[in-house]
Amino acid sequence: MLLGKTAEKLERIGVPTLAVVGSSAESVRLYLRYRPTRCLVGADPELAIHGAYGVPRAPVSPELRGAVESSAVNLARELRLSVAAGGAHEAIRRLDGYQVTDNDRADFQRHEAQFTAQFLIGRDGIVRWANVECARDGLAGIDKFPTDEEILAAASALSD
Repeated sequence: MLLGKTAEKLERIGVPTLAVVGSSAESVRLYLRYRPTRCLVGADPELAIHGAYGVPRAPVSPELRGAVESSAVNLARELRLSVAAGGAHEAIRRLDGYQVTDNDRADFQRHEAQFTAQFLIGRDGIVRWANVECARDGLAGIDKFPTDEEILAAASALSD
């Protein structure tokens, strides 16, 4: 996970990281067994924290499906996987042996398309920096994560 590597860099400058995932604790544990990360991970199956921070979600539309598939195709290409049309997600899942569970399917149905976000929160509890998926670039921003340099620069600016 990209976040684990970023979390290690943030930790070096005194910034702890917490990832919040919109799944049950059981599903998160199972997922992390296949894809361990190097930061704390919390489960929020009702997306209360996502909602409190204003992280949007959207109904699944043909346009959104297309953007997600395009992102998966790009990742498959980076991983040098040969995939048939519409098969990028499955090919990526096969790499680590993770099998989608009924809980995963239920989460997807319940949550629609939950976007992701990253926040830097000051010691005073106030959000000082935020990046919300698709906020700047629309669907072209799907699955885009800020670079380590962007996050580290923002975190360093907060400590000044």
